Amino acid sequence: MAKFERREVAAKFVEATPGIWGQWILASPMIIFLGWFFLDIFAYLSPIPWRWLDMILGTIVFLCVVVLPLGMAAHRLITSFPRLFQHAGWDVEPLEAVKPAEIYSVRYVGKEMERAANSWSRNWMRAAQGWVYLEIAAIFIGFAALGPLYFSALEMGFGK
Repeated sequence: MAKFERREVAAKFVEATPGIWGQWILASPMIIFLGWFFLDIFAYLSPIPWRWLDMILGTIVFLCVVVLPLGMAAHRLITSFPRLFQHAGWDVEPLEAVKPAEIYSVRYVGKEMERAANSWSRNWMRAAQGWVYLEIAAIFIGFAALGPLYFSALEMGFGK
């Protein structure tokens, strides 16, 4: 039997451009929850007597101070390690010929990375992608914490 060998192919990574609305929809559960919490704290601490003005100002502050910076930071972190995170956020352009039969078995080695130009729309798209990555991380962390929490609750007598 022939030994399976994985061929390494040099590739250029180009920043991916997914649909922005799909990214925001995927990230919306976490953003809505955090926004609701943030707006409640903002309105509670605000000296302004009008709740509607607190909500408008709080939303603007939340978008500018929480959503955009955290989303962009998460996007930058994940896309900085394409090998670790399976090329997330990148389109792969092979620099060598790849046969159709081996397209899924090659290992792409990034020789160069090309980020898209900065613009407001691109930054909001990066923030949306970053929030999707944060949502995925929260799901994995919750899954990892679920087992110990379950056994801890059983040990304390819950569920008996």
